[in-house]
Amino acid sequence: MPENDVKAQALSIARDNILKLQEQMTDRILKMAAEVERLLAIVTPVEARSFLKARCNLPSAELSTYVGFATVLKGSEDVLRAARASFPVVKALVAADEETRGEILERMEIGAQIDTKDVAAMKRRVAALKLTASESLAAHNKKMVAAAARRHSKAAMRSFAERTSALNDGILSHFTAGRRGSEEIRARLRRDAGALLADFGILFGTEFPNSATNRVDGRMALARRVLEDISSGAADAVGATEFSALRALSGDGRVQMSGRRTTLEEIPPAGMRPRVLELCAGAGGLALGLERAGFDHVALIERDRNAAATLRANRPHWNVIEDDVRRMDFTQFRKQGVDLLAGGLPCTPFSTSGKRKGRRDENDLLMEGVKAVKEVLPKAFAFENVEGLLHAEHSEYVATLLRKLSKLGYETAIHRVNARDYAIAQNRSRILIVGLRRELASGFRLPPKFPEMATNMGEAVGDLMRANGWSSADDWIRAMREAGLRSDTIRGYQGSAQIGESRRALKNGVSYAPPAKTAPTDEQAAIDGFLPGLTNRMRARLQDFPDDWNFVGGLGSVADQIGNAVPPAVAQAVGLSLHGALRNQQVDWKKMMVFGRRVLNLAPPPLDPHDLLRSDVLAPA
Repeated sequence: MPENDVKAQALSIARDNILKLQEQMTDRILKMAAEVERLLAIVTPVEARSFLKARCNLPSAELSTYVGFATVLKGSEDVLRAARASFPVVKALVAADEETRGEILERMEIGAQIDTKDVAAMKRRVAALKLTASESLAAHNKKMVAAAARRHSKAAMRSFAERTSALNDGILSHFTAGRRGSEEIRARLRRDAGALLADFGILFGTEFPNSATNRVDGRMALARRVLEDISSGAADAVGATEFSALRALSGDGRVQMSGRRTTLEEIPPAGMRPRVLELCAGAGGLALGLERAGFDHVALIERDRNAAATLRANRPHWNVIEDDVRRMDFTQFRKQGVDLLAGGLPCTPFSTSGKRKGRRDENDLLMEGVKAVKEVLPKAFAFENVEGLLHAEHSEYVATLLRKLSKLGYETAIHRVNARDYAIAQNRSRILIVGLRRELASGFRLPPKFPEMATNMGEAVGDLMRANGWSSADDWIRAMREAGLRSDTIRGYQGSAQIGESRRALKNGVSYAPPAKTAPTDEQAAIDGFLPGLTNRMRARLQDFPDDWNFVGGLGSVADQIGNAVPPAVAQAVGLSLHGALRNQQVDWKKMMVFGRRVLNLAPPPLDPHDLLRSDVLAPA
């Protein structure tokens, strides 16, 4: 076949296939719009937006288009389908004014090919036709002046950023690692900072009235104060926080006070660790994980008497405040440099196994968490909750929650984590509501999963099952290992097992509820229908608590403390990701991630056995 014929055939085939794909894409857009319209007939737009984002993973950029389609484009489906309209064009039409939209649809109807540039041009043309001659001339002159101002502003900002970057380099070169520059260098830096300070006032102003609550104002106020300090001769007093403000002004995210982007491969020394305030601390699962991730606790707030006693028994140096978060005034912590506000806020209002009252439940403390964020103004926050929070019936509540946090200056996302991905023999799926100040948010990444460290109940609690001489313990351990069985989600104290739990217990080869008082014996095993039960110590092991973690209280209280906890390994992984984002560091996961009695690289960690931060770490079994 001649070469020209081959090309023609290829082009013809490609055209036919692309046209079909375009038709299919337009058809999917219209079907999606129809589904959203049906949803809006039942729920409010706020509920619909929250549901589509949280449960259907619909991007925020697409939400407004589908929600608005029924209002402004209903009845135009045939025209859009015939024109094979792309999503960007549909989005532009939804956002356009009525006259622009009508003009574009008329053009589509007669076969015109339309893209987003055509919609924008039509919008400008429609607006221009509405102006008188004098108004048109005035608009043209305003555009000309604005364009000239933008060019000047861009040049001034570029010069300002370059000079600020040079000032940063001077500070890094002469005022880090205990060095002090010569008087000549100090004088030059004073002059440079003084000149920048003058230009700062012209470009950004001198007053930042919302610096206490608005992150941008706060950062700008700090940057101005740093320039004032340097210009007055205090360049050697610039710390990491102050330097970060200067770095933001220069638009340079490549360097830190150390002169390079560092790696987090060991817990920083005391005084250099990020600080955390913890709400609803319970028995300390979240706290223990954050401690392993290198955080220092400003305070831990817990109202339950036994849980607070558990915290004090295991970490006497922790500042445990026995109080109800609903009565707390959190502004007392604002000046204590809180980097992270964290909490395993009560989840029963949203649990699928509870009454699911949501925000109507008196135990719902999520909005108390928002109040604490507002009063403390941490750099980041992380709240754990159950997946039931994402059910459609709670969508309006979730939307309100996210909206409040956004107004406080945080980028917030909801993530799923499962304990089984962190060397825990438990299938426990939870959500994390994680937010960071907007200038820090780009540095946060969810921690990686560790499938190579997967374990099962036999490996996790086999030695505890043997404790009372049960002769079939080894057979049970072998069965757990061969099947790779994990525990069902460990929950708080319940009486007899519920129907679903009994069914899962039979499948998993273990009696889940109520907690066993002792390890199984041969006498117990002789009873028909016997299944070994989980003692509280076994349940604690399955929740990743170390064996030397002592719980205070009776059987039911301890079961509640264990069941309500965040597994330390999960908290540690998330804590390391947050630590890295807060300090602009990469995490060396092999060196930092410790799973109970095992470490990621299968070697004993190079730590003193009496090290308080890692007292629960043992060599591989």
